[in-house]
This record gives sequence, C-alpha cells and structure tokens, in this order.
Amino acid sequence: MQRCLADLKCIRTLLVCVLTAGTASSVAQAETLPEGTFSVSGEVETSDSSESRVYIIQAGDTLWDISSAFWEKAREWPRMWSYNAYITNPHWIYPGNTIVFTPGTLLEPPTMDLEDSTAGGDGYIVPASQFETVAAECGPDLRFTDTMEAALYISPGFLADRGDVDFVGRVYGAKTGMISLGEGDLVYLRMDDEHPVECGDVLAVVSRGKRVRHPEIRRLRYGRMFHVAAEVRVLHTEGGMATAVIRRSYVEMNRGDRITALYPVSVTLPVAKPKGELDGMVVERLNLLARLSSEGETVFVDRGRADGLRVGDAFYVIHRRDDGKDIHGYDPNLPAQVAGRVVVTRVDEYHSTAVIVDSSGVIRRGDHLAMSVE
Repeated sequence: MQRCLADLKCIRTLLVCVLTAGTASSVAQAETLPEGTFSVSGEVETSDSSESRVYIIQAGDTLWDISSAFWEKAREWPRMWSYNAYITNPHWIYPGNTIVFTPGTLLEPPTMDLEDSTAGGDGYIVPASQFETVAAECGPDLRFTDTMEAALYISPGFLADRGDVDFVGRVYGAKTGMISLGEGDLVYLRMDDEHPVECGDVLAVVSRGKRVRHPEIRRLRYGRMFHVAAEVRVLHTEGGMATAVIRRSYVEMNRGDRITALYPVSVTLPVAKPKGELDGMVVERLNLLARLSSEGETVFVDRGRADGLRVGDAFYVIHRRDDGKDIHGYDPNLPAQVAGRVVVTRVDEYHSTAVIVDSSGVIRRGDHLAMSVE
C-alpha cells in the first residue's frame, strides 16, 4: 500500500509539473521540465474529467518519451503497462492514436487507455484482429506427421558379418600425394586373383568399423559396421593391378580400404506419417564421431524383413527422459515424447538401415522407436 501511495503521489506531482500550462499546452514547450527529461511534440488536452489527461501520438513518439514527459521517469512505462494488461503490445502505437492518462485513486491503479483515433491529422488506425474460437486439441506429444515428397536419401553404410561381405581387393595406392582421397583422384587397386575386373566396372570402397550389439540385449549381435567410402570406376587393368577413378565419395577414403561389389547406398522415396504397431530401437549410428545427430544421418534399427518391415516405412523416435536429471537416461514412467522421425532405406533379415528425416533433439544409440504413440 505504501508503494502504491508513493506511485500515485509521484504521478500526480509530475502531472502538475508538466501540465501546469493548462488546456492544449504543448509538452515540447514545457521548459520547466527537470534536467534529463524528454519532451514530446504533441499537445496535451484536459478531458471532461479533471483528473484525466489526453495526448494524441505524433510521428516519432515512443512510450519511453511519453512516460518521460508525463511522469519524468521514462522507465515507468512498463509498470503503467502492467496496470493495463489489455494493451496487448505496448509497441503498437501509431500517429493519430490517443492515450488517456488517469492518475487513479487509492483503490484503483493508474490507467493508460490506448484508443484508436483519426484525430491529429493523417494518422494510422491500428488494424483490428479477429480470432476464431476452436476446440482445444488434446492427446499425446505427436509431431512430424506431415507427408514429404519423394527425395533422395543416402545411407553409406551397412551391418554385416565378415564372411557375408565379398571382398575383391584393396586400395593399393594413388597418383595424388594426399593422404585422404576424394572425387576425381586416380587410385590403384590390387585385385585378388580369383576376382578379375574389366575396364568400365564400378566397385565400392569400404572401411571396417566397430562391432555392433543390441543396446539392451547384449547377446544380439549384428556383425560389424562398414562405411561405404566411395565408388570407383575401373579405367585400365594390368596383371593384378587396376587403375580407377573415384567417381563419388561419401566419407574419407584411404589407402588400404577394401574393395567389394557395388553396394546400393541411395534410394528415392516419399516420407509419410508412421503407420502400424511395430516398435524398435536404434542400435547404432553410422557417424560415431558426430556428437549431435542431424537430419540426413544414417542409423541402424533392430527390426527387419522378419518383422514385416519394408523400405519406406517410418518410425517416430521416442524419448522418455528428463534432461535435467539425466540427458542419457530413460524413465518408463514419463509420457512418450516424439523427438524425431526416421525412414527405412534398406531392409535386411533381422535389422534395417534408416535415415533421420526430422529431429527436435539429439538422437542416440538406444533411443526407442514406434510407429504409433498413445
């Protein structure tokens, strides 16, 4: 109450100081304003009520300047605005608008009424906003349901046991002196005797990665992770050596990488809202060096052809965790939080390869997947 009384006393005192010139007095001409205060260019008029004052906003005016002129303290305008919450945006004032100031009483706070008016010349009228009332939507945290047009997705990696990959040679050397090899570089391949190649053949260059197990069921093994580093086209053969050019590069390629038959890494397909009842888990990410997952990154899923999965199927990435407690944790008591969406690009018997197409958070190994969220 003491603070309220002080505010009212201050406002009344400042109004008397600024408005002593009477009706239609110009604030800009109030030379008696204390040093450091601002003045505005418009005129102040006395309304029917002896306590109210009216000001028509002029070009260049701000609430800061107006508050400085009326109350001497420019920083008072947020408090006055807080007394009058119906003024939804304090920055939407235009030349020609009218502000009516009322100091208030001991029981009612001061008011600052913003009115639309064409007074004061060619001012602007704040356009009226119309809102349509709709029923509130209730349900689970469901996002990423829109349909995406067909696009090219690249997933340059696969899971396989060593015996399941038919290697035919190695990258023996290169014409360039660079350690890392890229598109356009000439490379020399040492081919196995039992796997001859001919000019025009296209082969894949792969590098071997870590062994992959199920994050929760350790006895489930998926072999090794292989990176498809590049595609090469054979230009010439001589004995057991072949000269080739790197026609497409996906990740860093090095001397010593293995050569195998061309492996399909790209597919063009649309992405739709996940449909079905199948769930799963991210068993690994292809790019282990990236600390944060991103759209377009390749992940591996613990569901495959044996589960009825097909290329083009989609999953929601589900989080159940409180990042404030444990950013890596999983709490089954928490509701499902949709953190992303993946689309399947390759299906093997007991696992599949997928690409992240949407994400609102970090997607990690061990994240749960679901086709439906309740």
